[in-house]
Amino acid sequence: MNASGIFSHPDRYLEQHLSNVIEIGLKFFDEIFSDEISKDIFTIIAFSHDIGKTTKFFQEYITKKDRNLKSKKETKHSLLGAVVSLHLTDRYLKSKCIDNKFLLALSFIIPKRHHSNLKEFLYEFIIEDEEKNILKKQIESIDKEKFNHFLELLRIEKKEIVSFDFNDINLEEIEIKLLEIKRYIRKLEKDSTLDYFIDTAIFYSLLLDADKSDVGIKTDKSILFKNIDINPKIVDQYVSKLKNTENDLHNLRYQAYKEVSEKEINLNEKIYTITLPTGIGKTLISLKVALNIADRFKKEKGKNLKIIYCLPFLSVIEQNYKVIENLLKESMSLDNSILMKYHHLTGFNYKGEDDEFDYDTSRILIEGFNSKIITTTFIQFFYSFIGNKNKMLRKFHKFTNSIVILDEIQSIPHHFWLLIKETLYKMAERFNFYVILSTATQPMIFDKHVELADYQKYFEALNRYNIHINKTPQTLQEFYKSVKIEDNKFYLFIMNTVNSAKELYNLLKNEYKDEILFLSTHIVPKQRLERINQIKEKKKRIVVSTQLVEVGVDVDFDVVYRDFAPLDSVIQSAGRCNREGKKEKGILYLVNLKDENGRFYHSYIYSNILTYITQEVLKENFYEEKDILNLSKKYYQLVKERVSDDKSVELLKALYGLKFSGDKEKDRINSIEDFVLIQEDFYKSDVFVEIDEKAEKVWKEYENILKIEDVFERKEAFDRIKKDFYDYVISVPIKENIPLFENYFYYIPKSNLDEYYDIESGFKIKTEGYLEY
Repeated sequence: MNASGIFSHPDRYLEQHLSNVIEIGLKFFDEIFSDEISKDIFTIIAFSHDIGKTTKFFQEYITKKDRNLKSKKETKHSLLGAVVSLHLTDRYLKSKCIDNKFLLALSFIIPKRHHSNLKEFLYEFIIEDEEKNILKKQIESIDKEKFNHFLELLRIEKKEIVSFDFNDINLEEIEIKLLEIKRYIRKLEKDSTLDYFIDTAIFYSLLLDADKSDVGIKTDKSILFKNIDINPKIVDQYVSKLKNTENDLHNLRYQAYKEVSEKEINLNEKIYTITLPTGIGKTLISLKVALNIADRFKKEKGKNLKIIYCLPFLSVIEQNYKVIENLLKESMSLDNSILMKYHHLTGFNYKGEDDEFDYDTSRILIEGFNSKIITTTFIQFFYSFIGNKNKMLRKFHKFTNSIVILDEIQSIPHHFWLLIKETLYKMAERFNFYVILSTATQPMIFDKHVELADYQKYFEALNRYNIHINKTPQTLQEFYKSVKIEDNKFYLFIMNTVNSAKELYNLLKNEYKDEILFLSTHIVPKQRLERINQIKEKKKRIVVSTQLVEVGVDVDFDVVYRDFAPLDSVIQSAGRCNREGKKEKGILYLVNLKDENGRFYHSYIYSNILTYITQEVLKENFYEEKDILNLSKKYYQLVKERVSDDKSVELLKALYGLKFSGDKEKDRINSIEDFVLIQEDFYKSDVFVEIDEKAEKVWKEYENILKIEDVFERKEAFDRIKKDFYDYVISVPIKENIPLFENYFYYIPKSNLDEYYDIESGFKIKTEGYLEY
């Protein structure tokens, strides 16, 4: 049968696209739900989302490729799709004698917002007079003969639920229905349930993923449903090869691995914790537990679970990914369907079993988490889990059959703990969703969980360092004069602010010029990585750093000096001290530094309540590593009692009431959009620093890319150089030292380097504060 002649995209007929979207979407749907009513509603939504493309206005635009036509309001298709979806859903529910205004709401919102971000539901159910007139013009313009032919060509089982005539749509009745839905939505918050948010996110995610996958994937779509089994025993084999050094720490690591990984898994338990000291090998232990769960689930339930390994900071991703990659390579031929990493700097280069996919296919597969094991950041996971952004929420449905490892969960701001607890609990309650929390300092987030480690004995067995505490306030000059640096020892200084770190570095380098280096996120990533490698190779014995080295960066020093901080940060810093346990006992000195105005540096970046609690817990001036567990328990108990849950409560209300966006107010939560993990990012700007010849070359490539007229070609070209480009980008506060703004970017050319950037200490800032990782 001949095609309808109605195009959805320049190279595709609408009947092909909608048939594919429905097919892909329903396959995704069947992995999550078994409810026939919801399945039919999703079918209607998937059918309707692009039905507005049947208008004469859109067809003229898509066939003539006239950019002027694209900007015409009559060319827009999402609102008409929303109206059709609501009409069909209302008709369907009435035929089943079902009154469900939430499903009606979804049927309207999801097609309406499939090309944009979700907004506050309460203000979405209105059609302005101008929009109403445009809808009428659009409906009148549709070629009814072509439309009927299009309906005949649709490949869909229940065609009767989507077959309709545009003449049956009464816009006045639609408006009345929207008013009824609005009244219903107004009351949702009082129900205090996360189910509405989760169902919205899933339906939205299903449509977005099916839609983008059909258009973007230029190969067999079966790659979206590839089932991969990994035998957990491969971790045992890998670990046995690592156990080649007979010392106490290695023996302890092996003991912890055996004990935790051999624990019996109850699939009805969904939240697990692994609490073990730093340096004990939690990456491999966590992965083995996740593979055990996935293996057991496949055998008992017949379903495949993804493993999503989440880490707090970009600086740790590469290290973690390398460990998992080396492990898997020992036992199998590796491609991206088995393992991939994803963060905002990831390039789009997806390698399959036999070949490497084109840019569009790679981008869709990578952004859609199409892999058995994904390593990613907290930012990527939580903004895809709690948010309103189209690009991020596309992944949401993948979480329903997954095991999520949250490494160093204490890095999440304390005021969001209640929010995290409630959302993760709800997902675990409703879906095949498992959580593993792995850390040395386990916060009291979850009341109900299964601890897999007999952690007390491991904390008691390790005593690698002593902690000396001096709470007496000191200036940097006073502190510097008190520091005694011995020959043949390695020293790490962790400061709270960039300025204090730079000041101390400048004082120390006068004496130790060839033995010292500086580490901060104000140094371009290329230099930063080079310096971390220098530290690991013991090429420099004195390091002055900000909190960058605090979590996950695998470095080892004899002596660590730490400016005062909340206890969880202090413990993480101590984890850089005699980490391998190969030396005599290491020492962590905790000091209390103030600036020239008498203000403590810790007050610039940490909550006063957290530092007060730390001072209360650290009553003595001396502790050992074996004391850490009890100190940590006391600290988190007080945090739980005293830190306000107000931000979590407000965000939960926004989730209950489907307030996806709202007015922005400083320090106030008005909507889901206000969920921000790292508040400080809003005060920073990205700056490209031309520090070497490669940077010059990359900048010239960037300038040439901006000359490409086609927006999609331009994006593809930039994505190809993105990793190299961001090797020279720092995110810094520029308020008082603003570089050139050129080609949509702050830019420091080599000729201006001295004014803005110091090769040793990075960007020249003129303000205090700025927590960084």
